[in-house]
Amino acid sequence: MSLISLSHAMQDTLPFLPKNNPFPPLLPPHHHDFPLLSRPKNLHFPTFSSRTITPTSLPPKPHPKIPQIPSTSPPPPMPPPNSHSDFQEKMLYLESIGLDFFSLIQHHPPIIFASLHDLKSTVDFLASMSFTTLELRRILSMCPHILTVKSTSLLPIFTFLLREAHVNGSDLKKVINRRPRLLACHVETQLRPTLYFLQSIGISEV
Repeated sequence: MSLISLSHAMQDTLPFLPKNNPFPPLLPPHHHDFPLLSRPKNLHFPTFSSRTITPTSLPPKPHPKIPQIPSTSPPPPMPPPNSHSDFQEKMLYLESIGLDFFSLIQHHPPIIFASLHDLKSTVDFLASMSFTTLELRRILSMCPHILTVKSTSLLPIFTFLLREAHVNGSDLKKVINRRPRLLACHVETQLRPTLYFLQSIGISEV
């Protein structure tokens, strides 16, 4: 297209254009180059009740159990001593068979509380088993505990030695003279378990 034709075309279109600025500004006046911010919406927060919140209580922690150490039971209290006259009678009786009363009670204090009747019955039972006075003196001095063993408890011991331990009747006095403490032992809890143990390790004769 020639310049003359272009000039005529522009003159033909000018009457149709508005008289004011045909190209309006892209942005309104006094507008900054920042993006428009939308109006903040009203935010709704949850409302809390005015009631007091009771804290949840936790169960108490169990206390650790302290192991209890078993304590040994104290020995039973001794009965009150007998009368003064009974004390003298026991002392005179034991001294009559050659026993030192004060030496006996020093090694075995329960003799003080034994009755004179029990002391006599024990000595009489041993004498009935053919023990001489000298043998009795030696046996009871070596083991004063025998004096507080009742005669009804001595008989099972002799029976055990003869029938279960197979001690010959002729050797019975020899065994007692050698081991007087046998007469102060209990058959069920001491003598029989000891015999079974010796037999289990091959000792047949005791």
